Amino acid sequence: MPHKDRLTTLCGVKITKTDSIIFHIGGEPMKEFEYDNYDHSEDYIEVSDEEDEDNDEKQSYKNRRFKKKKKIRFPVGRVFGAIVTLFLLAYVSMLVYTSNFTMTETEQADYFEVNDYVEAKAYAVRSEEYIQNTKDGIIAYVINDGDKVSAGGTVAKLFSNEAEVESWQKYNEISEELTILKQMTNADNGLFVDLDTVDAQIRNDITTFKNSLSGNRFGLARESKYDLLQLFNERTVVTGGSANFQPRIAELENALSGINVSNGIGDVKSKKSGIFVSSLDGFEKSADFSKVEGMMASDVEGFLKKDPPGDAIGKIITTINWYLLCPVTSEQAIMVTMGDSVVDVSIPKVISGTIPGTIISVNQGSKADEGLLVVKCDYMDGTLAGIREENITIKTKTYSGIRVSKKAVHEDYVTVVDHDEEGNVVGEPRKEKVRGVYVMFGRRLYFKQISIVYSAKDFVICDPDPANPELLNGETVALHDSVVVRGKELYDGKIIK
Repeated sequence: MPHKDRLTTLCGVKITKTDSIIFHIGGEPMKEFEYDNYDHSEDYIEVSDEEDEDNDEKQSYKNRRFKKKKKIRFPVGRVFGAIVTLFLLAYVSMLVYTSNFTMTETEQADYFEVNDYVEAKAYAVRSEEYIQNTKDGIIAYVINDGDKVSAGGTVAKLFSNEAEVESWQKYNEISEELTILKQMTNADNGLFVDLDTVDAQIRNDITTFKNSLSGNRFGLARESKYDLLQLFNERTVVTGGSANFQPRIAELENALSGINVSNGIGDVKSKKSGIFVSSLDGFEKSADFSKVEGMMASDVEGFLKKDPPGDAIGKIITTINWYLLCPVTSEQAIMVTMGDSVVDVSIPKVISGTIPGTIISVNQGSKADEGLLVVKCDYMDGTLAGIREENITIKTKTYSGIRVSKKAVHEDYVTVVDHDEEGNVVGEPRKEKVRGVYVMFGRRLYFKQISIVYSAKDFVICDPDPANPELLNGETVALHDSVVVRGKELYDGKIIK
């Protein structure tokens, strides 16, 4: 009788996983297969076994099968529901908290200073006169750019050949260095100099030296070199070192004695007194100096370069006053006219600091037109004497006061009480709506009126001491006040929980 039997036991014989099995049904062999390749999900076969001797071993397996593994399902719905519940609980808790507690954020009011600037291209206009020479000879200057010269003073010497010029220049350079080294040696013992001051002077002279070289003002560069030598010596002494120049002095004295110097064949003198400049740029006579203050922007655009006379060897700046002419936009012109007349002028590529100037005029055809800003200057040195066209920055106005965030500015009412000249109350107190800030003192808020003197994108600067007519209740924001920059339902007298 056919029955189902387990693969692992066939007719009382255990079959291993690696055995090959051939089943005979009705005398015909079935196909051979290996146990390892068998599909265990249907782990039974029918077998004909009529001669089975042991009924106990004929136990029927028709109802026995290996159970399939159950799939585990992840409870997505339950987890999602739990997350939503937690979120709702957190949201409700936040609503309950914010309804009972006010979140108020403050910032400390601090002192701040800001400047208004105008950036423009400037043209330097000076009263300049050519120094001309009609004599034959090779020129060697005896003064440096920026030096003052009197009328009839010598600015250059004439020599017969280049060798004489070289000998004369070398003799003067050695003599100048020798004089400086002797002065520094004598002053070494009594030197009392602040280190920070020396370092600042060194940085300034290095800038002057670089600018002089780039501008081909070699006389000024030589001066800066000797100034730096003296400053480095001072720094050595201040920091506890000792500078011994005696070997160098002996070397220079020996070199000086071996130079055969000539006094030249003639001199070149200046007809007028003023400041000497050896370089010429062709713009010396482009503008009428007497009409500078009334010029327009179109006049500057029409400046033409003119070739200087062929016998000109330099020029004299005859007046201490000179001008910077700056074409500006209509917006810049309005900003300048609202500022003070005295300004600080920065010329970054020429000097490291600023020079003082006075705004004489802002000349425009109409308020919508471009303007010409006329700045008058009276400071001059060898570097400034040689500039013509430069990019400059003009600091037109400085604003200072108490800085507060724009987020802190609100409008609210203040109580105004009028008084007569004797201080008696006149009439009934009244309410006036003004701009101000809320200041936290302890846990109470106070509203203080402000007078804004400058407004930027994110902050305002307030006058710390505005005039009484402007300050209606006599109280304004003060330094170090805790100014509220965030909060809800703010009002004067509110208690913060």
